[in-house]
Amino acid sequence: MKKRKKVGLALGGGGARGCAHIGVIKALTEAGIPIDCIAGTSIGSFIGGIYVAGDIDELERYFLKIKWKDVVKHFDPVIPKKGFFEGGKICQLIDKLLKHKSFQKNRIPFRAVATDLFSGKEEILKNGSLTQAIRASVAIPGIFTPVKRGSTYLIDGGVVNPVPVNVVRNMGADIVIAVDLNHNFIKEKMATKRSYGKDKGRIYKWLAPTHPNIIDVIESSIYMMQDKLTEKNLLIHKPDFLIRPSLRSASIFDFHKAKGLIEEGYKKTRLQIPKIKKELGL
Repeated sequence: MKKRKKVGLALGGGGARGCAHIGVIKALTEAGIPIDCIAGTSIGSFIGGIYVAGDIDELERYFLKIKWKDVVKHFDPVIPKKGFFEGGKICQLIDKLLKHKSFQKNRIPFRAVATDLFSGKEEILKNGSLTQAIRASVAIPGIFTPVKRGSTYLIDGGVVNPVPVNVVRNMGADIVIAVDLNHNFIKEKMATKRSYGKDKGRIYKWLAPTHPNIIDVIESSIYMMQDKLTEKNLLIHKPDFLIRPSLRSASIFDFHKAKGLIEEGYKKTRLQIPKIKKELGL
């Protein structure tokens, strides 16, 4: 009997846009496509970690009912010496959603990608606390404080590897399905022409209601950089299938838009199901 090809999933970063990853995973599992390993960057590590060590259906239900006031509750502001938010409440949420806290107990091999703040090296986290690994991977520069791990300080993996195709390939995947959340981010954002101060939560209104605030500046700068870096990385480390949901102007904290983001991830993945099945001989 011919051995089945091993399928790996590379989940990219993108803040709340990462809700689309839930739709991607849902579409793959509904179609009977196996997921043998996962590597995630930033929100990709959050969604991927919950999938392998928690209950992604519970996470979907949580996001579908979340309101802006609920998003704000997960932030713990600090004097911004290292970042706006400490991230302790994010850890509490991760702990709540995980069924276990150890990499070794994962039903599917998983890696969280972070960045060494001082050396700039990619850090592939695969041991120790799953919660801390995910927290390090989502430490968006300027937004969340870095995570100290041994003698190093770790920040968001998207700084060096927004869509970790190479990590999944090194985990032994024969077929890599990559999800890029930030393709055309600026183009889509400009097309919708955000109206500042309207339909926004307290964080945005508090910072600046009529013009781009500091979070907008950080977000746009990071995602522009990640979009360009992803394009270059994908030329070197080519996935077998690339899913690029059209997420319009959804911003870093727009988790209250989860329904549409999940649906878009699901829809874009469904379009590729026949080709994926053919490649796998299913």
